[in-house]
Amino acid sequence: MALTVLIAITLVCIGWSLWIRRVTWSCRWEVAATLNIALQGLAVFLMSPWASETIGHFLYDLTGKWNLEDYLGHDAYIVAASAVVYNTLGRLQDDHAMQVTFKQYVERPATLCIPLLLVTFSLGNGAAIYKPDFFQVPTDFWLATYWILLCGTLIYLLGYGCRALLILRKDPRSRRIANVYLAASISGIAACIVRIVTSLVPSLQSVATSTTLTWVFACACGAGFALASAHSWRIKTKWFSTADR
Repeated sequence: MALTVLIAITLVCIGWSLWIRRVTWSCRWEVAATLNIALQGLAVFLMSPWASETIGHFLYDLTGKWNLEDYLGHDAYIVAASAVVYNTLGRLQDDHAMQVTFKQYVERPATLCIPLLLVTFSLGNGAAIYKPDFFQVPTDFWLATYWILLCGTLIYLLGYGCRALLILRKDPRSRRIANVYLAASISGIAACIVRIVTSLVPSLQSVATSTTLTWVFACACGAGFALASAHSWRIKTKWFSTADR
């Protein structure tokens, strides 16, 4: 019940943020931030027990593989984390330098990770054992490798974004939003660390607290980005309205 409420609150925050930012899909310098929120919302939904009990069974009937919706949700997280970096770099570098940096240090590792995740997911317990909450699937060698690849990539991407945010927060005008983005990124990193430790220590996998902690940190990450992005856009639109007068 508590998990259901947590996920619902996170999705409401994300939905509200997307509504506030609905016009930014056509704004070049804002679309990455909006894409990040949308993909995090998709990831949270696909990882939820609701999706496992509906979409998960449908995908199993099609493919014979369990938990594919969770794998797709994790892919969405990787792209979302990449969008965070893209959004931040775009405020620190000119367009050409940003594109070069993003392609080399973000796009390539993220693109390489996704097919490797599919291989390790398919070979292990991830695709063989059904659980409404994928965090509760017991790990074998391949599933543990899957979690290390996924969480390691997310830690790298979020950490890269944090480094850029530390530079951005030196500007007093950006400090408040950058601080919230930093807190959300750290929450995402914390969720990944908990998940790696849990996957490597089998005795912790039966402890409900470890799963709950992962969900709390992951949802705090999504809600934090959503609320900060909505607030940032409202500040900008308010400034535009004042300037027009």
